[in-house]
Amino acid sequence: MPTPFQKELVTLAHRLADLGDLVASTLEEATRSALESDHTLGGRAREQAAAVASLGAACEDQACALLALHAPREAEVKAVVAAVHTAADLTRMGGLAREVAEARGPVPPEVRPALGRLGGHAVAAARALREVLAGGGGTGLDDAVSLVGAAEREVRAWADGREGPRGTGHAVELALLAAVYGRFAATAVRIGRRAEGFAPVGA
Repeated sequence: MPTPFQKELVTLAHRLADLGDLVASTLEEATRSALESDHTLGGRAREQAAAVASLGAACEDQACALLALHAPREAEVKAVVAAVHTAADLTRMGGLAREVAEARGPVPPEVRPALGRLGGHAVAAARALREVLAGGGGTGLDDAVSLVGAAEREVRAWADGREGPRGTGHAVELALLAAVYGRFAATAVRIGRRAEGFAPVGA
């Protein structure tokens, strides 16, 4: 029979999985706003990023309350600490998605396909991470992150090939934007590796 602590830990795991899903949706909306230079989409993405921050803070508070209100064993303490770090990292991913939504455009037509692939692979990585947090295998995470790296290099190669004063601004901005996606994917990997220390949903 699960203890009250274990039941609350499962509830927290569900909330973290929901947070991962929200992060993926936020980046998807942010990428569309960047590609289409759509301020309305960008505003929605920023609102979602704010919701990520709010839910992330709530998850951290819940985890701290678990430690304060119960007397968990060592293994359970490790699970709660892993949950706190996971909530903080997912919140950072929401912040990175917000950076994408705030990117200055327009994106040059010749690089839109590569940037679209970069965003799509990063969203896929976030969704694979959500499956990890929900207690699934998350086998697609490594593949998605690898594709993010390839697409990031493609965008950077385009930026490196720009010459002259008219191309310089776009090149710098897009190189920085590609790096944001790279950090997003790297954070997803870090969370996925840590997830082994956290109780899966339904445990």
